[in-house]
Amino acid sequence: MPYIATLPMYDWPKHRAAIDARWAKLRGALRDGGFDAPDELTRDGDLQALWLSPDLLLGETCIYPLSTVLAGHVRYVATPVYDVAGCGAGTYRSVIVRRGAGGGMPPPQTEEPVLPPEALSGVMAANAPASMSGFVAVVRDCDALGLTMPGRDDILWTGSHRDSIDAVAAGRADHAAIDCVTWSIALEYEPAAQGLHVAGWTASRPGLPLITSLSMDDDALARIRRAVLASMEAVVLDPPVEITRLPDPRP
Repeated sequence: MPYIATLPMYDWPKHRAAIDARWAKLRGALRDGGFDAPDELTRDGDLQALWLSPDLLLGETCIYPLSTVLAGHVRYVATPVYDVAGCGAGTYRSVIVRRGAGGGMPPPQTEEPVLPPEALSGVMAANAPASMSGFVAVVRDCDALGLTMPGRDDILWTGSHRDSIDAVAAGRADHAAIDCVTWSIALEYEPAAQGLHVAGWTASRPGLPLITSLSMDDDALARIRRAVLASMEAVVLDPPVEITRLPDPRP
């Protein structure tokens, strides 16, 4: 069976070697588990189509699509654990970045958000309306804290976290929500990030999950899960998504 695999969520061009190295470990463990894992990751094509493909052996998605368009159409495998400020055991949160060099606010000691109103003033750069880390998390946390979200005319949709960072650094926007793993990658590879600082944090939420095709039976799912847990630090969350009322993603 010609399986496919995709790990797109942190696959920046300058970070690609790290993603390929991660896949090499996963590929070896999956082959040891009896799967004909592909030599290379699939890096082109529509993401939703890849996630829903019956040929998907292993894919990386976000908790928002997993709780909406993918719900009941894929099988959850596990959630990776990242050694990054703001991450926990299968959890992550977003930083609110603004112009001005310096590290800024450290991660909160609790799972709750820390969103000073001034951190959210002005125009918000956001990657997509359906992005948990770049938009939905801020909507939910503002609602919980009684804060006002930027209006429709005060949101600049950028298409990616990297473009949101560039927009804030260039002055086209005043702030952006960037998941903490992407932020750590940006600090290493994106010069524009050096001119920003952390002004707030969203709440802690389940991290980006790994999924497989709905066509995988329970035995296949168990073997895939064992391969993942043997080749990388990961946990199996129950539930793997945040169960709350989903906001209207369009401001």
